[in-house]
Amino acid sequence: MEANLVQALAAVLILLVTTRALWYLLWRPYALARWFRQQGIRGPPYKFLVGSLTDCQSMLVAGRAKDLDTSSHDCVSTVQPFFRKWSSLYGKTFLYWLGPTPALCTTDMEVVKKVLSDRTDMFQKDYLNPSLEAILGNGVIFANGDDWKRRRKFIHPAFNQEKIKSMSAITLECTHQMMERWRTEMQENNMQQAEIDMMHDSDEIAMCVIARVMLGKNYKEAWEVFMAGREQMKLAAYAFADPPVPGFRYLPTSRNRRTWQLDKLVRTKISEIIEARHATGVYGNDLLGQMLWLQRPGAGATAETLSTEEMVGECRTFFMAGYETSANLITWAMFLLARYPRWQEMVRDEVVREYPAHQPPLGDALGKLKLLNMLLLETLRLYGPLSFLQRKTASDTILAHVKVPKGTMITIPLVMLHRDKEVWGPDADEFNPMRFQNGFSRAAKHSHALLAFSYGPRVCVGQNFAMVEVQIVIATMLKSFSFSLSPTYVHKPSNFVTLTPKYGLPLIVRNLQLTQ
Repeated sequence: MEANLVQALAAVLILLVTTRALWYLLWRPYALARWFRQQGIRGPPYKFLVGSLTDCQSMLVAGRAKDLDTSSHDCVSTVQPFFRKWSSLYGKTFLYWLGPTPALCTTDMEVVKKVLSDRTDMFQKDYLNPSLEAILGNGVIFANGDDWKRRRKFIHPAFNQEKIKSMSAITLECTHQMMERWRTEMQENNMQQAEIDMMHDSDEIAMCVIARVMLGKNYKEAWEVFMAGREQMKLAAYAFADPPVPGFRYLPTSRNRRTWQLDKLVRTKISEIIEARHATGVYGNDLLGQMLWLQRPGAGATAETLSTEEMVGECRTFFMAGYETSANLITWAMFLLARYPRWQEMVRDEVVREYPAHQPPLGDALGKLKLLNMLLLETLRLYGPLSFLQRKTASDTILAHVKVPKGTMITIPLVMLHRDKEVWGPDADEFNPMRFQNGFSRAAKHSHALLAFSYGPRVCVGQNFAMVEVQIVIATMLKSFSFSLSPTYVHKPSNFVTLTPKYGLPLIVRNLQLTQ
């Protein structure tokens, strides 16, 4: 009797789970597709379980097989070919599928503005790929609601003007260390020039800066965290192709096991640094020290404090997000300067004019480097670190007269939007920093069309930090060296978590002090 009852209960449970799975994976997607279609929103058909992911992957493989000419900056074909195809078929706003999850992709600036400027917490951050949490940490970037407000209020002082000024000297030192390596290589080979991989060297400069700004005297330990984080980024890039099966990331595959090992290493290393500083009571003047100062005994429990686990998450966020943004901006800016020697000369002349002789490019005079700033804004437009922004609806809402259900992903394809001729004009696919001569708010039809650092209340808290850092790096290098593209360079922008040159950036660097 009892055995029969157990079997009956098991059968009922299996039936309920199967019914729920079929509802979620089959009936619901088709019902939502019909719901959107009735409102005029179309898109590629839903495929059971995988949604649009297999179509994305096949088009991406075909797109990546093509090399671009170095004069072509239309990298949509190699990064987001699926969005371009679907936009041409279905319009500025269309429906596609992230597994069984509905997603609206839009380049309608009015919709974009509403989503990014929202202050009601309707459009929330979401990891989408859980592997990103292991890389970026459970920090302010992906927090929502009151938790985000608390973290933002706590983190924001770390990027005030005084902190940025103290970072400037560190940036200068890290840049000079790299330049000295170039000089040493030239001397050893008895040459006035050398070939370098600018992507690799940009990574090293950015890591040097963020490690010392974040952890000060513990920057060597920070290097171990960076190395683990870079490997995690590679693993996360592969994870985007994983089947959208609930719980797949918990399966003991070789990649998942390695991800867990790296995650443990990073958590342990940062926790040890935090515990050591707590033990000595010497918190330091770096960003970690600022957070620990608010946790010191006697500071009191306030809504603005962070737990140790939260501090670990914020450190990971600073490490990887801060380093990636700066490294990518340096890399692509140097590509454009090498590709357009006239602009390289113009920017160098400006730097020498504002910082003559051996005066380092520091301080308030950075604001006078108009051409360099225009060059960096155009770099962010053409080769920003992120290829898209994404939000998730917290409840049912209405966007541009379209009823959107709770849990829908809203995708803003930056690579496409930053090349939209209706927004940027007929030369949207071309390199033209002069479009920013009157500031970024007047460079396009819409004042906030440049979204490399996002927009609205969730704008990147470290954007000024990154811009000043990159200005110092590039201005310092241009005073002493000239750069040109190596014949071995292959122009293939690739979305490897962030947008990077797939085969690196080989440049020919020449020492101007030896050639003058």
